[in-house]
Amino acid sequence: TMGGELNQPQLPGGKANSLDRPDFMELAELEDILARPDLKALLVRGEGRHFSAGADLAALEGQRQSGDLPAAIKRGKRLLDTLNRATVPVLAAIRGSCLGAGLEIALACHFRHASANALLGFPEGQHGFIPGMGGTVFGNTVLPAPGLMELILSARLVLGPEALGLGLVDVLSEGADPEAEALEWLDCLTARHRPALIRATLASIHDGRFLPREQALA
Repeated sequence: TMGGELNQPQLPGGKANSLDRPDFMELAELEDILARPDLKALLVRGEGRHFSAGADLAALEGQRQSGDLPAAIKRGKRLLDTLNRATVPVLAAIRGSCLGAGLEIALACHFRHASANALLGFPEGQHGFIPGMGGTVFGNTVLPAPGLMELILSARLVLGPEALGLGLVDVLSEGADPEAEALEWLDCLTARHRPALIRATLASIHDGRFLPREQALA
């Protein structure tokens, strides 16, 4: 099992792990991690007290004015799509704020474990934006469409227990820190399997999601 961190230093205004650009890491770096032959699972977490408080709006406005934003958003979507199509289980361990683009990252993962005091939602609706990195697509595999519509359009934030009830997260951690429990869960899920079997299983499941039925069955 490998761990991956969203390690963006805390920015002014107290927005822990805010993303100062949509393409928060190099695609080649993520592909290299996911291609490691001994990899059985990936844990995605934020450094410190928060998963990610979402986009830093001032930084994004600077990119919009320079003309860099559309290409950066496109690269960010490719990152999340690559994460979503990974052939090892990808789990987001969520504590603190998981908002906006941070929630989009979590929704691109296959599983989400959260602490009870985790705060999740799409506040960007209050600023006249929609989720821009694929959250409307990834969220459709997690929530029923009416629930996803309500969460985005209302821009309301939900704590861990309500997120569990909505189906936004899969497991609510018994302690304040979901990471140790998440690692144990991933280990139980994958320990008895060879990496090749894990990859074949997930590749077949992804075929069922993305390919025409006849091709997927073949």
